[in-house]
Amino acid sequence: MLLHYLKVAARQLLKYRTQNLISIIGLGVCLLCFSVCLYVGRFILSTDSCFEHRDRIAEVGLSLSEDGTPFAGTPAPLASRLRQMQWDEVEALTYVAYPDERLFDIEAKPGELFPFAPLTCLEVDSCFRQVFTPRIVAGSWQVATQTPNAVVLSERTARRLFGPQPADAIGRQLVTTRKLMYSSKRGGVSYTVQAVMADLPLNNSLSFMEPLDLLVLNDSDGLLAFERNGEMTGGFTYALLRRGGTAQSDLESRFRQRNTKFTLYEKEMDVTAGPFGQNFWAFSIASPMLWVMLALGTLVLVVGLLNFFYFQIGSFLGRSREYSLRRVLGGGTRHLTAQLFVQATLVVLLAFLLTFCLIELLTPRLHFTLMEWQLDIDPALLNVQCAQYLLGVLALSLVACLFTAMRARRADTQSALRGGNRHRMRTVMLGVQYFVCWVFVTLAAALYLQAGKTTSTLFGTLTRQEKADILSIPLDYSSLKQADKLALVERMKQHAGVADCLPADICYTRGVSGNLLFTAPPDDEHRHEVVVDLYSTPQNFFDFMHIPLLRGHAPENGHEMVADQTFEADMQDKQHESLMGTTLYDYQGSYTVSGICAPFVTSVYHADRGRGYFSGFGFLPSDPGQYMSHCYLKCHPGQTDEVRRHVLDLLTEALPYTIRPTVSTLLDDLEEMQGLESKLKGVVLFLAVVCVILTLLGVYAAITLDTERRRKEVAIRKVNGAGRRHIFRLFARSYGWILGITFVIAAPLLYILLQQWKQLYTVFFDDGPLFWLGIALLVTLVTVLTVAFRIDRIARVNPAEAVKTE
Repeated sequence: MLLHYLKVAARQLLKYRTQNLISIIGLGVCLLCFSVCLYVGRFILSTDSCFEHRDRIAEVGLSLSEDGTPFAGTPAPLASRLRQMQWDEVEALTYVAYPDERLFDIEAKPGELFPFAPLTCLEVDSCFRQVFTPRIVAGSWQVATQTPNAVVLSERTARRLFGPQPADAIGRQLVTTRKLMYSSKRGGVSYTVQAVMADLPLNNSLSFMEPLDLLVLNDSDGLLAFERNGEMTGGFTYALLRRGGTAQSDLESRFRQRNTKFTLYEKEMDVTAGPFGQNFWAFSIASPMLWVMLALGTLVLVVGLLNFFYFQIGSFLGRSREYSLRRVLGGGTRHLTAQLFVQATLVVLLAFLLTFCLIELLTPRLHFTLMEWQLDIDPALLNVQCAQYLLGVLALSLVACLFTAMRARRADTQSALRGGNRHRMRTVMLGVQYFVCWVFVTLAAALYLQAGKTTSTLFGTLTRQEKADILSIPLDYSSLKQADKLALVERMKQHAGVADCLPADICYTRGVSGNLLFTAPPDDEHRHEVVVDLYSTPQNFFDFMHIPLLRGHAPENGHEMVADQTFEADMQDKQHESLMGTTLYDYQGSYTVSGICAPFVTSVYHADRGRGYFSGFGFLPSDPGQYMSHCYLKCHPGQTDEVRRHVLDLLTEALPYTIRPTVSTLLDDLEEMQGLESKLKGVVLFLAVVCVILTLLGVYAAITLDTERRRKEVAIRKVNGAGRRHIFRLFARSYGWILGITFVIAAPLLYILLQQWKQLYTVFFDDGPLFWLGIALLVTLVTVLTVAFRIDRIARVNPAEAVKTE
């Protein structure tokens, strides 16, 4: 019997080979997209599963005694104070500082120090291993806990720095080259590698999606040794509960019974306990990203499954005459269900085979970065997850086959033999496909328009092409002295493709030079603070950036400065006085405002900077000869790549072999600033294209099924004088209704979504009637072309031949 079912299934697949090929490709591509999205979602959901005691770890936090408002972190002394109080419910307490990046000169070869790229560090105490149980692969944790300035490297970092044997890292020195946040020393602090631990997976809440390079214990210049660490929050406190205890029912109640308090910012705080990961899910971007990935994956899977089942159920129901004859001959529902399921299973298996092939082909590219996030997708695990989804799709196929068999059983035999013309289920399925299509097309268009809007607004005095022709060159390398940097920049400028050079103290897209000025000298007790973002700029800054001066002139000496129009307007609004001619002070000297320039925009996101913070920017004079950590080169059109290669050659020659120099463009830096839009627009555009193509293929398959079923009707209409226009209207009317109704339903929902998204930005693209009209025309046009192409082929069929084959 199975062999018979396979023969019938093969004949049906060959009979509608085009439609089945569409179903297989569509389902395979959608399953790939769904699998990747759900891989990321499951990866986020399994955060902290790598920790053996995950279910026994509680997060100890603080909240205001007045209203219960929680703090995101805790002070460093909290863990030690709680240890002194001795809790029966707690087995161990540990404090983990926020992750930070440190620059080291590293003893890559015995007795020789070399600079390396920044390493991501976690400062921890000696109880860290008892709570989080990292696996030590070389060295000794006990030695590390008893050694000042001890380092525990991750295995990946140890192999990268010291070779394939992790044990070779033990005893090597790491020397800081920059001042640490809580240190009074300007570098030169020495650390010793005492152990190597197994790599933590990226989905851990301690350093989520950022590879952790090392742990630091007993840090003489870290937060735990900082004498004022009780006046700030700088990390998280964790408690390992004894077996059988829970954070909520035991430790939290004990905190309340003993009225446990901690004073912070001169306010009395309640000590609280909650489940491990509550701060991570409450304050990180992981939760929104989880929902975004699950939503995108689910929507694209819905389109793929609907496209698949649309044709499968349509082709099943189109064989109603065959089913009725089977009933007349004594066939039962069970046999019909089995026959249909065998056919559906063949198509599903072919679709999954295509998915597995695509995974193998795309394996080298399954690496994603989003802002600071990094994720490498494991192809083997992705294949396993796809195999799990196979069972789900087969179960849905069985339901569809059972539905078809039950419907055939209930159908009137005579009506089925004559054939019917109602296809409500297929119409609903196509409508859902169009709804999802509207969602993806709208979001893709919105992301691209918003990304373009923000890119043009940021550093808006430059055109997009000018931003692409400006090279952004980091020079903040510890091995380069100031004289070396100046000489290096002079060699860069000598290239014929360089039009202008702008030395800078910072990268202008990653921060500001300062934010504090005074209305009087700093030692004057009557002074008032003027808090505003400040840039230290050389004399050619305004010409280089094409920033026009609206009033006054650019700084001509070291005691003049320029304010932008936004700063000037905010000052007039709050202080009712003009900045022009005003003298402001900092700890280095005084500056008279000599000019007002056009607004300078470096961020398009709404941000609450608090009371007293002025909008806009102030531009102070700087001397690049004294300090320079960045450089911008403006290139002649068409010579940017050549200049980039020249700069990379010079940097490679000047830097040690352990440093890989990078050179980007100002446009690249701006796109990195708005990483969410830049990355998501490509993902959503790809999914939108997939959804549109599958929806159109679904329309094509639907028209094919309709025309095959109504070949005789079309032939008779042509004999009676119907032209192509009449035949087009006959078949296209229903698709027009589906298109219009789904747009009317989707547009208001999408409009509300865009208005919520709009609140994040200070500038937003024009989402008026022309935006919606353009989307509607685009989808309508491709639908009309698809329908017209198929109907034109049907209209060319000879009526006599159609009647003969009917």
